[in-house]
Amino acid sequence: MCHLFSVDIVHIVEKYKEQENSCQIYCMIGIFDSGIGGLGVMYVIRQKSANADLIYFGDLANMPYGPKSADELFTLTMRAMAFLGSQGATQYVSACNSVSVSVIQPLLQSQGLRDVRIIEMVQPAAKALSHQTSGKILAAATEATVRSGMYERVLATYGLDVEMIALPELASAIERNEEEEILRSIISPAIEKAIEINAKTFVFGCTQYPFVKNLFAKVFGEREHEIKLFDPSEAVAEETIKNFEMKGSGTNKFFVSKSSEVFEDTVRRLFGTNSQVICVDVDKTVHKE
Repeated sequence: MCHLFSVDIVHIVEKYKEQENSCQIYCMIGIFDSGIGGLGVMYVIRQKSANADLIYFGDLANMPYGPKSADELFTLTMRAMAFLGSQGATQYVSACNSVSVSVIQPLLQSQGLRDVRIIEMVQPAAKALSHQTSGKILAAATEATVRSGMYERVLATYGLDVEMIALPELASAIERNEEEEILRSIISPAIEKAIEINAKTFVFGCTQYPFVKNLFAKVFGEREHEIKLFDPSEAVAEETIKNFEMKGSGTNKFFVSKSSEVFEDTVRRLFGTNSQVICVDVDKTVHKE
């Protein structure tokens, strides 16, 4: 990766160190994703901790992340983390599998983010699956997640047998709140693949996908294929509770880089009708720092 990116890492780490002492008094958890997917992760964290202060950034202006290159995802990730840091976040959850496998996991392995408290999606999911699953696993994800090969490598360290399938159109379709008929056609290849390999567990390898979990269950039922549907959000929330400071006043804050009625409706459905979503120019906010 180019020198510019390494400078971005240094900026994030230095900013984090400045804020780390404040976490003794005030600890805000910054959660980021390309769209509504990470709201599911945030919801589970909130259910497990009434006191944690949570701030969410949905990068709707650049959604979907799945088709983007690792370099593009790196830039967007540094931008999201810088914005959340500027709003007071001192701990981070990467609630995007594409980012987790293409950016966060490689940085953690190279110790590029060794000084930053951050939790990604893959390790917690693999750990939880190792205690819950036997037999063949099929994980459906974005192109970026499948392309990285990270799921296979991490799950293999736990002795898990996994195959991957990309559903390139599903995240965007969910964000658009498409009709069931359209969603059925998009998920059909994954249903067929799971039946073909006799998968016993189906992993939602993109945080948007659990928003249509009931549709997956319905279609698998129609095909009379018994399979466990696994949403990593629970495992990620557990890891967050275990490793992060949860003290605070229980505030929720929501920011997006582009307005969306579907996003706002989802926030209000999950977090209450009084929840406010603020649209921001992230670059201007970050550059003020």
